[in-house]
Amino acid sequence: MAEAAIAFPVLLMAAIALLQFAVFYHAQNVVTASVQEGARVAAEEDRTVDDGVHYAQTLMTTGLGKTAGDVQLTGIDGGYAVAVEAKGSLHLIVPWSFDARLPLFARAVVSKEKFRVGTGQYDVAAAGCGAGPCGGATAARP
Repeated sequence: MAEAAIAFPVLLMAAIALLQFAVFYHAQNVVTASVQEGARVAAEEDRTVDDGVHYAQTLMTTGLGKTAGDVQLTGIDGGYAVAVEAKGSLHLIVPWSFDARLPLFARAVVSKEKFRVGTGQYDVAAAGCGAGPCGGATAARP
């Protein structure tokens, strides 16, 4: 009987720690995936960084529920690339006497999609063929 009195609290704490780890791991994965998808949306041809941040916020709210309110999203337009970043925290399952939290962080950087209009011709001389077997001629792209 004394063994059970000692073992039960230890096993209970181990079970709570495993549950807390699972919740944290899930929350970190949701934050990471949301930021990656938000950056992908923001990098699309006719989209803005705000579109990407809004999409990431929607995904995070869907995946985390009310916990998503503790995570702040920011978007950065760097010209040729966009970045979406999330910083926040996750409350512990067991409310201790102090406000203990676990940090959540993720950042995704994606190159912007750009359609570059060309002439439809490929200059083989400029491509490095020079006067070699290409003959320095301009040929149509395959």
